[in-house]
Amino acid sequence: MEPRKSPSSEPRLTIGAVARATGLSADTIRVWQKRYGFPVPQRRPSGHRVYSLAEVRRLRRISEALARGHRPGQVVALSEARLDALLTGTASMRSAPPPGATPLKPLMNLVRAHDGQALTSALLSDAAALGPVEFLRLRIVPLIELVGDGWERGELGIAHEHSFSERVEDVLRVVRVPFERDAAGPRITLATLAGETHGLGLQMCAVVAAVSGLAPHLLGTDLPVAEIAAASRARKSAALGISISISTGGPASRDQLAELRRAVPAATPILVGGLGARRSHPPGGCVILDDLQGLHAWTRRLSA
Repeated sequence: MEPRKSPSSEPRLTIGAVARATGLSADTIRVWQKRYGFPVPQRRPSGHRVYSLAEVRRLRRISEALARGHRPGQVVALSEARLDALLTGTASMRSAPPPGATPLKPLMNLVRAHDGQALTSALLSDAAALGPVEFLRLRIVPLIELVGDGWERGELGIAHEHSFSERVEDVLRVVRVPFERDAAGPRITLATLAGETHGLGLQMCAVVAAVSGLAPHLLGTDLPVAEIAAASRARKSAALGISISISTGGPASRDQLAELRRAVPAATPILVGGLGARRSHPPGGCVILDDLQGLHAWTRRLSA
């Protein structure tokens, strides 16, 4: 039997690292400790606060609940079980498949088994059967939620999450290309702001845009505002799409959105989606998209 690790040997993160991992400011984390009794850090000899990985996972769950419209006073003090029930219930209402749909459990089993080839094959079959937009709604969005939940609970590792993301991005490109080839509508430039490395939201947006007849121009992730604005102007884009994850939503993203709004023509709408969108409080001239239905409606309006 392997010796059990002592608490002191477990990884500990500084408050700055926790802030980057959760999208919460260091000041917010300190205030919650005083107001709600969580999280309670350990102290290094230097006096600096450090936090366990379990506390970081719970903070990410709380951050997700805030992104879905709940207030800190309602969720910070919740037990793990009640927080899990709250998020599971919200996710189920948002993306539950209709009766008779293929269950998601076999797909999650492939994720757990690192069987990327079988996962790709299964997803492509579902895309052909459901059509691109319903495929996103009934397969990709729920799977992203389930993989995220599995990571938060410690049931999946970082390698699972990364492998899953790579496979899904490959599948979404395959789904998009036939529609993009025939797209004759206005151009839409898609990117994430500096510091944002999650790209699945962009890939989903590109699929919806192409299905609506727009010509998506994907710049990728982690780009300075000046580069996004320059590419949008060069392409004469009718709109910009920005994806913000829960880990980067907040004041830094808000400041970049304000800079981007000033850098592109006022007539060019900036569509902001992702779980971090509302937490970033985009300035006027930006449109917050809470779900795929909202995105689909906007892309169809642009292509009309």
